[in-house]
Amino acid sequence: MNTNISKTPNSTKAKAVTVTLEDGTQTAIPLATIRQMQIVNAPAGGEGTPAPFQAKIFVAGQVDPIYVRESIKDLRSNECQLVYVGGGKYAVRGNIIRLEPISAEQKKIFADQANASDTSKFKTRVVLTKELGSFWAVKSIKELNERGLRFVDIGDGAAVHIMNVKKVAELSDDDRTRISGRYNIDAAGFRGQVTLQGEDRPKLTKLTVAELRSQGVDLVDIGEREFVIRQNVKFFGPFTEEDRARLVNDKKGIKADRFVTKFTMANGNGTVLSTTSVDELKASTQAVNIGYERYVPAANIAQDKVVAFTKDERSSLSEAGYDVQRAWKSSVALINGMALSPATPEQIKQRCEKALSASGAAAAPDQTLDLDLG
Repeated sequence: MNTNISKTPNSTKAKAVTVTLEDGTQTAIPLATIRQMQIVNAPAGGEGTPAPFQAKIFVAGQVDPIYVRESIKDLRSNECQLVYVGGGKYAVRGNIIRLEPISAEQKKIFADQANASDTSKFKTRVVLTKELGSFWAVKSIKELNERGLRFVDIGDGAAVHIMNVKKVAELSDDDRTRISGRYNIDAAGFRGQVTLQGEDRPKLTKLTVAELRSQGVDLVDIGEREFVIRQNVKFFGPFTEEDRARLVNDKKGIKADRFVTKFTMANGNGTVLSTTSVDELKASTQAVNIGYERYVPAANIAQDKVVAFTKDERSSLSEAGYDVQRAWKSSVALINGMALSPATPEQIKQRCEKALSASGAAAAPDQTLDLDLG
C-alpha cells in the first residue's frame, strides 16, 4: 500500500516560475533554464506606482535577460528556491552543481579576454548544470556560510549546497581499486563519494565522513558505509515486498533483499534505500511516527507550525493533483517541506517532545535553511 501523498500524472510537468513582462502579459519560465536572477534598481514608474521592472532573469540560449515586474521576493517560493550569491545575484538552488574559488590567474585571463578593468571583486565561480554553464559571484564560500551552513566543503576548494546532497558514501580499498580501473584514474587519495541531486555519477571527495561532520553536517548512518543528511530527510519507513519487486523489475541483477528501509528525501532528492532497520533508524534519529509507517526525525518538525488539516487545504491540494482521500487530521510543517498525518497536532507535538527529551536535544527544531542572505 502506498501511503505517500501522491500526485496525478500531470504533476510531472517541468517546474516553472510565472513572471509578468513589460506589456503586462505573463509567461512561464522553466526553472531548469534559469542561469541567474538579478535585482533591478530601477526608478519608480511614478508617484504611488511600483518600478516598471524589479528583476531580470538570464536564461540558457539567450544573451539578453528577461526583465520582469516581480521582485526577487515575489519570485521565491518552495518550488522556486533561490540562493543569494552576492552582488544582487541569485541562482536556482537545484541548478547549482558546485561553487569554486576563483584564482588570481583566472581573474587575469578573464580581464584580458573581456577587456575588463577590475575583476578583484569576484571571489566564487558558480557552476551550474551542464546546459547552463557558470557565472562569477562576489561572495566567498565562507561569506555565504556566515549565517549558517549552506555550502559543504568537499575538498580542493569546491563546495556543494547542503540541500542538493542526496547521499554520502565512504570508500573502501576495493571501491578505490574499482574506480581506478573503470575511470583510468588514481583514486588512492579519495575517501568518499557525494551523490548530488540530478547527477548520475557521484562526486569523489578526499574528505572523510569525520571531516564532513566536523563542518556541522548531521549525517545519519544508513548502513554499508552510506549516509544521508538528516536535514534533507522528509520521512522514512519499511521497504516493502511491493517496493522490492518493483526495484528488481527496474534494475536487473540488483540484490534487493538487503534493503529493509526506504528514505523519502526532500528538495527533489528522490528515494534512498537503506540496509539499516526502521527500529535502529528511529532510535538514531529520534524519529516521530506521523502515521502509515512514516517516521520523521523529531528535529525536522517545526512544532509551532503543526496545525489541523482543514477543508480548504483538502480542496487546494486536491486541485493541485494530490491524493487526499485519507482521513488526515494535521498538516505537519517540516524544515524541508510538509507532510500530512492522521494523528492530531497535539499527538504530533507530544511525540516530538518525548523523542527530543529522550535524546537530550532541545525542544525547538532547526530552522528552515535560509536560502536568501541578501
